[in-house]
Amino acid sequence: MKKYLLISILLLSFSSFSQYKYFVDYRKLADSLEKVYQIPACVILSVAYIESGGGTSNIAKKLHNHFGIRGKNDVAISGYKSGYRYYPTIRDSYVGFCKLVASKPYYATMKGSKDHEKWLKSIAACGYAKDANLWSSTIYKVLKKNCQ
Repeated sequence: MKKYLLISILLLSFSSFSQYKYFVDYRKLADSLEKVYQIPACVILSVAYIESGGGTSNIAKKLHNHFGIRGKNDVAISGYKSGYRYYPTIRDSYVGFCKLVASKPYYATMKGSKDHEKWLKSIAACGYAKDANLWSSTIYKVLKKNCQ
């Protein structure tokens, strides 16, 4: 029982550290994009973290896609086929997400808003996630933990 508790504590600590590290690693990029697109950096980072498994998913590693954005992919990477969009760099993925959000009808009214929860609900409601409520609440929990 003690062994199980110790392993659980270690896993939670590692998970918290990996979240923290992801947010530190990409904070400057998200801050720069917030200035351009007026989408809160914490929203950008939290979506990227969840959608890419903290940058560890196959899509993030092989396609540099940290947002799970679907699209044509004519890049052949060791026989890896995917319906997700390829980006030459992780930065391009972040810019692609911001451009996607900026193309949506809700963007005009949300632009510049600091209401993180409303941003997430708006993004989810426009088809970004299959289960909009679950998705936005999951992202918001990560955001609250890492951006306060």
